[in-house]
Amino acid sequence: MNFKEPDHRDQEISVRILQAAEVVFADKGPEKATLREITTRADVNLAAVSYYFGSKAVLTRAVFDQLSTRLNDLRTNDLEICLAKAAEAKKAPDLRTVLEIFVRPYVETGKSGQLFARLIMQHRVAPSELTSAIIKNHFDPMAKRFIAAITLACPGMDSTEFFWRYVFMIGAVVYSVADMGVAARAASLSGGKLDAHDPVAFRRALLTFLLGGMSAVASEESSPLRRSRPKRSRAS
Repeated sequence: MNFKEPDHRDQEISVRILQAAEVVFADKGPEKATLREITTRADVNLAAVSYYFGSKAVLTRAVFDQLSTRLNDLRTNDLEICLAKAAEAKKAPDLRTVLEIFVRPYVETGKSGQLFARLIMQHRVAPSELTSAIIKNHFDPMAKRFIAAITLACPGMDSTEFFWRYVFMIGAVVYSVADMGVAARAASLSGGKLDAHDPVAFRRALLTFLLGGMSAVASEESSPLRRSRPKRSRAS
């Protein structure tokens, strides 16, 4: 990433630009955000972006690199502590705790969490060089850590199940967090029994859903589709 490393005197300006860009990106999306909006919020002139980052594209990469590092470090550090405590107690890590650690950056960091989710959703819908590089560098190693942790938390289950389930989990979390209309839709369907603006209820419901999916026993013999299939005659 070819942006200018600021000296100590200008470090504050570079940080202000990055922080301002993250806020504006979260509000409007990187595509619709303008450099003027970013520089106005950072209280710098337009030339500062070119001086420190070279272009909007490089600034965008810097923002998402920083955001991904910050939020992924938060949960991987928490995950390592969780696994270490489980190992010390000589027992499997608690599955709900592992899932809560995974979800935390999306639901406890406000607009940063939403921007985090939108980055992943954008990669799924329209992958680009930017999203591909960030997913490879920041998300793939983290995903493997969580799949391994979930496998430890579900002893006795086929570990290959969790590669599918991790992908399904990502879809549920990212869609639910990136589009706040999901909560409004649930509230509408409930006839007012749910509060679309209750973050505690949203988080609890999401975790309960993920816990059920991850801990479900996989068995072809118990599948309704398998049971409903007519038996073949020996002549067939």
